Amino acid sequence: MIMSGDKNNITVITRDNIRVLHAHGKTRSNPSVILSAKDVERIKNAAVVVTKEEEARRVMNLTRERVAAAEAARDRRERLESLEKRRTAHLQLSDIEKEAKDKANYLLSKAQMQLDEEEDDIKRMNELILYAKCVSIRDAQVQEKKLIQHERKVEDMRLDAVMENERQRDLQRMEERQQQRQQELRRGAQVIQQQITERREAAMLESERRDQETKATLAAIARRADQEKQEKRAKLQGQRALMRQVVQANEDAIAKKKAQKLADQDEDRRLLEYLVEKEQKEIEKDRELQARKAEREKELARLHAAQKRATDKLAEQDALRAKRATEAYEREWRRKEREAAEKRVREERALREERAAQQAAREAAIAVEANHLRHEFDENLTQQREENERIRAAEAARADMHRQYSRDVQRQISEREALLKKARDDFFMEGIHLEAERREKKAKIDGIRARKLAELKTLGVPEKYCKEVERKMLLSERPRLTGP
Repeated sequence: MIMSGDKNNITVITRDNIRVLHAHGKTRSNPSVILSAKDVERIKNAAVVVTKEEEARRVMNLTRERVAAAEAARDRRERLESLEKRRTAHLQLSDIEKEAKDKANYLLSKAQMQLDEEEDDIKRMNELILYAKCVSIRDAQVQEKKLIQHERKVEDMRLDAVMENERQRDLQRMEERQQQRQQELRRGAQVIQQQITERREAAMLESERRDQETKATLAAIARRADQEKQEKRAKLQGQRALMRQVVQANEDAIAKKKAQKLADQDEDRRLLEYLVEKEQKEIEKDRELQARKAEREKELARLHAAQKRATDKLAEQDALRAKRATEAYEREWRRKEREAAEKRVREERALREERAAQQAAREAAIAVEANHLRHEFDENLTQQREENERIRAAEAARADMHRQYSRDVQRQISEREALLKKARDDFFMEGIHLEAERREKKAKIDGIRARKLAELKTLGVPEKYCKEVERKMLLSERPRLTGP
């Protein structure tokens, strides 16, 4: 008995039970998918799990099938060629047929040659032949370049001779000027030498003071290192590395001090140059003063002579005016000398003040560098401790990883040995078939090599390059021809 309730449900009453059927709606949330038989077969094949042994077996089967197909094709081709030769042996061909046959044979041979050119060994031969051609052209270019260099060398030698003559004349003129300059500087050499000696003594004292400071710093560092060594005997290796860093820092400080010393020497050199230049200027000024003094004495002599010759009142007045002019000239000369002396004193005072300021700046820089080194020492010690902790943790993790890796490797070795044993058995049978193909391929490559070498000699390539190409061809073929 069937009773209908609402429009979506149907009640079915039987003798055994009562069922309520739910009608499907017009729209479904999940539409049906229809698969073809091909898709179902592909999904079934993809769902199969292939092991390594099955995969290796499948690869060996495919290899055997390819070898068998190649042998069958070769046998079939040989039978067809033999039948064709027997068929055409007794037939009398016409001229057109002979021409067509020759053309067909030419095209076949041409196609075969193009196929041979695609072989890796033949490509390698072509590369070697191209190399021989290139080096032949390069040798010709080198010979031409050598000729050009020889001509350029001859021209350079001629120009060098001209320049040498001019240099000799310049040296002679410079030597004359040098002799004059030495005569002018000889008088001031003793004063300059004394100043240099004083500066050297001051530099030696300064260097000794710096060395004492360095020794004190090293002694303090050594004491600190000994204390750390007694407290941290378990970290001996880290302390040694720390000491090497300290030594490097001291070496850097010594290098900086050496650089500062070189800078002081450079400053001494500039001061010496300044003093030499100043001495030259004073020499020139003395010469000018001597010349002026000589002129003044001549003028005085002339005025005295004029005074003696003056006998009348007018002459006396002229003498008086000349005396006043002489006194005025002497006063002006003394004023200029006094101003020049005051200027020299001011310049020397400024030079001493500048030198003192530079010395103070150097001492301040040394103090700052010492503080920086102490701070860097503390930072390096902290970093070394942290690095030791990181190294111990990394070594523990690395040891665990190595143990796991060793277990995995042992398992993989066992699986690979089983696969290799089966592969060797299958490969032995395959090698018998491949040996025949290898011998045939070797004979073909030998013929092509002989033909290409003959073509290379015909092009005029030197014999040594032909021999080199032939040797490289043999070397490149030997590993493949003597393989398993």
